[in-house]
Order: sequence, then structure tokens, then C-alpha cells
Amino acid sequence: MDIEVLINNIIQTILFPPGINIALILAGLLIIQRFYATGKILLISGFALLIILSLPITAHGLNALLETDIALSPKNIKTSNAKAIVVLGSGRYANALEYPEKKDSISASALERLRYGVYLHKKTGLPILVSGGSPQGRMQSEASIMQDALKDIFQLKAKWLDVNSSNTWNNAKFSAKILQQDGIKNIILVTHAYHIPRARLAFEHFGFNITAAPLGFKAKNRSDIPYTVLDFLPSAYAMSSSSSALHEFVGYAWYMIRYIWLA
Repeated sequence: MDIEVLINNIIQTILFPPGINIALILAGLLIIQRFYATGKILLISGFALLIILSLPITAHGLNALLETDIALSPKNIKTSNAKAIVVLGSGRYANALEYPEKKDSISASALERLRYGVYLHKKTGLPILVSGGSPQGRMQSEASIMQDALKDIFQLKAKWLDVNSSNTWNNAKFSAKILQQDGIKNIILVTHAYHIPRARLAFEHFGFNITAAPLGFKAKNRSDIPYTVLDFLPSAYAMSSSSSALHEFVGYAWYMIRYIWLA
């Protein structure tokens, strides 16, 4: 595994829930006998955040701030000036025991993106680029795994593969190197709705004009999905959803600092 990727994963584990909650609680327990007031604040903060971030209503609110792009309408799909569809990788299902001929398979979230990319391909006829390297040092890149899934499941083949990307910024960087050889700057960008802001920042930086194609909306911002009592009860799914949203906020800020302001 790349050392930078390892360090980033460790930081993310500590920084995002439930890691941050555990860290606050442990810190409070360690110092409460000597610094009672501070320890008590840390303990209360840790437990309070644990509860708040595990509420579906919180997860909906955080994701609503990220999911600012609406789903593509049939009209927008037809009138897009895009010349290619770019589908971003989203991890892998490592050591897939049920597929003995393949050590790694496509992850559930990557398959969601790929399925929507295929849908858009059938609607537009545009060629597909799949983007994803091997940030954890595994033999096969995410793009190659996605290409395998395209062939095995959808009987299609991506025209281009970016096999070098380790993060969203590199997705944009290496996609630009590939597509600009064919003079392509207008693309349909396929990724999850909560990931669109960070992906847009990266791809526009490298000169792309993007038509955002968000999928997998998590925010409950539709009038036909009313809130229920379950939205105010803690759940593991809500915790995971809150964590991924916070990851995007921090990731966007980090990209602005590292790649824009300090460049």
C-alpha cells in the first residue's frame, strides 16, 4: 500500500465517526480524574456526537448540503454537448470468495456508478471512460475491474481506462491526459450525488466542461418521501451516511487548500 494512502486512511479513521467519537470518549476518560471539567466535556461531546451523527435526520441534512445537483432528465441527457461518459471508481470487493477465478471484484457502490454509466451510454451512444487505480497496492486496478464488469455483466467495453488514479483529483488529472488527446473537454461525469461537488472541483480545474450525472441520492428532500419516527432513531446506516458526508466536506476543503490555494 502507498504510504500516503496508508497515512490518509489512518487519519480518516480517527477524524470521522465513529473514530472521532471514540477518541473524544477515551480522551475524556484518561484525563477526567486530573482535569474533571475538561474530561467531562470531552465525554459528553463524544457521546452527544455519537447520537447526533447516528440519527437519519442528521444524515439527511448533511447530504442535502452536498446533493445540490438534480438527477439528469431525459431532456438534459439528449441535449448534452458531452463527447464522453466518465465513470469514477469507488473501491473494490477484495478477495471475492464466491468468484474463485477473480481475487477482486467490483464493489457495490462502483457497480451502481457503472450501471448508471451504461444506462447513459445506451441513451446517448457516447463512449465510456472508467477511472480508478490501485491505491492500496493490489495487482488489478479499479478501472480494470470495472472493465471486467462491463464485459461480464453488460456485454460492453469502455473505450478508455485510467488505471493510475489514487483519488478524485487524480481521476480528473489522468482522465484529462487521456481525453484531451481526442480533443474531448465536454463530458458526462458519473458519480454519487454526495461526491459531485468534490469531483466537479477537480474536473473543472483540469479544463473539463461537465454535465453532472449524480446517482444514489441519500438526502430526504423529496416531498413524496415523508419523514417518519424512524428518522429520529439512531441507526448504523445513518452513522455511515453522516460519516461519508463529513468526509466529502473535509475532502473538498483539503482539495481547495492543497491543489488550489497552495499550488
